[in-house]
Amino acid sequence: MKKLSKFVALFLATSFLFSACSGGGNSGKKEETKKESGVQDKLVIENPGTPVDGATLKIAYISDSPFTGIFHQAFATGNPDLEVMSYSTSGTFKMDENYRYVSGNAAQIEFKPEEKKVIITIHEKYTWNDGTPVTSADFLEFYKIIAHKDYTGVRFDDDYRNVVGIEEYNKGESKEISGFKTLSDKKFEIHFKKFNPGILWGGGIPFEPVPSHKLKDIPVKEQEAHDITRKNPLSPGPYYIKEIVPGQQVVFEANPYYYKGQPKVKNVIWKIVPSAQIVAALQSGEYDLTVSLNADLYSKVKALKNIQVGVQDDLSYTYIGFKLGKWDNEKKENVMDPNAKMADVKLRQAMAYAVDNDSVGTKFYEGLRRNATQLMIPAFKEYYDDSLKGYTLDIEKAKKLLDEAGYKDTNGDGIREDKNGKPFKIKFASMSGGAIAEPIAQYYMQQWKSIGLDVELTTGRLIEFNSFYEKVQADDPEIDVYQAAWGTGSNPNPTGLYGRKAQFNFSRFTTPELDAILDKINSVEAVDKDFRSKAYKEFANYMFENVPVVPTLFRKGIVAVNNRVKKWDTTPGTSFSIFDVELTAPEPIK
Repeated sequence: MKKLSKFVALFLATSFLFSACSGGGNSGKKEETKKESGVQDKLVIENPGTPVDGATLKIAYISDSPFTGIFHQAFATGNPDLEVMSYSTSGTFKMDENYRYVSGNAAQIEFKPEEKKVIITIHEKYTWNDGTPVTSADFLEFYKIIAHKDYTGVRFDDDYRNVVGIEEYNKGESKEISGFKTLSDKKFEIHFKKFNPGILWGGGIPFEPVPSHKLKDIPVKEQEAHDITRKNPLSPGPYYIKEIVPGQQVVFEANPYYYKGQPKVKNVIWKIVPSAQIVAALQSGEYDLTVSLNADLYSKVKALKNIQVGVQDDLSYTYIGFKLGKWDNEKKENVMDPNAKMADVKLRQAMAYAVDNDSVGTKFYEGLRRNATQLMIPAFKEYYDDSLKGYTLDIEKAKKLLDEAGYKDTNGDGIREDKNGKPFKIKFASMSGGAIAEPIAQYYMQQWKSIGLDVELTTGRLIEFNSFYEKVQADDPEIDVYQAAWGTGSNPNPTGLYGRKAQFNFSRFTTPELDAILDKINSVEAVDKDFRSKAYKEFANYMFENVPVVPTLFRKGIVAVNNRVKKWDTTPGTSFSIFDVELTAPEPIK
């Protein structure tokens, strides 16, 4: 499982700017375009000035949809909700520059590979905002929730199933999770069936505690809708949620019991801001920081005199996904459908070759987007395969693949029929939001039409974020293809996204070959760096060949920082956090 603040979450690929960079009339093979850009990473922003007291930090989350408001570690999935919780959790575990768990922050962690266990010691002052100490029971409670028979969330994946005794608990064969050993209120052990390398990145370890003293008496099936989740969530972090305006705004106040002491800024306001309004809002000094700033706004924001822009490789990629099966809730696993509309690999490959990611990434994003060659992001340097070039525009190859697969235009209308000569229509789901959502969706459909495929929007229009998410997760039969993105989290292990038992595996692609590759990644042998690197590259190449999803663009994240923010630092492994933010003026500088 990925660390919460960067946890796998479904982002919709609406941050594209489309122009006629590769029209349907282009029937030749596109030469590889230059991927470098003048945009350089800027991880640290510093401004002069003396910090002031009593100022409120104002954060804008750019979105054209409301947030869901599920503030519970076991149930939250939408990125806005996860973002909110990142301010009210402490970041219990510290990560190094390679995103591996190390001792620090609110927990000391000791890995014991030979004994297949980890030992965790909680900081003695780690405390919920109601004054209740954080204990071992709060980490155990997380396991008990996700492994409960009534749990309907998506966290109970292979990483957590690797905990000794948790499946017996899930099946009702045991009242306790035998692999969780409470040594004291502030110290516990987690025993694993096998010690795979993902554990070094937090795989199978609760990423944050949950308040057992509040949740233990609330039935699991009621927790997602309960006030403890929706209205009054508790926090062990620097801030707690004081007020919620549903779907719109969250007001934070400093946690009086935070183990590090009081943050420099006592109050935070986090607000949803439509993409069409954010540039003007930043210019007029309404906000200090932005979250999820669209790349197409980079030049406009960079030109503002009261703003500096931070740039960093995102732990994410955008992709086009193909629906290839269903989630079997009884088996708790993905099941392939050999008769799925998108089941033919040559059909999927053809659609991948019809899209020009290079032009979109290099011509319109000033280096903030580039062609995604694989499902392993460049930030994971040890596992990224430089030799894999991915799918690039080649219309003629796409047409040839469709011909070979039996999708042919039998009546001469320019649109291909299926293998039986019957009309063949593909339903494509894309999310609304921002000025460029519609153009990018139309671009995809235009390109697929250029190779003879009839593709239309699911529901006939773009779909609102929350509805889109629900439809994709529920395997809506009106979705054959969808565009989305993954935040990978800090753990490079892809099992939580593409494993047989991963609910986040929205394509539902599973094969014995993929199982075997993921088994290698999760094997004891993979503790060895070279073995692990080879297994990750095998995964990337296998997924390229079978293309259950088409990675489209690697992304650089951008953050707008007002000039009254004394320092903002996103360096991997840094100890800097929102706790350390200081403001040098009573209000954001105009």
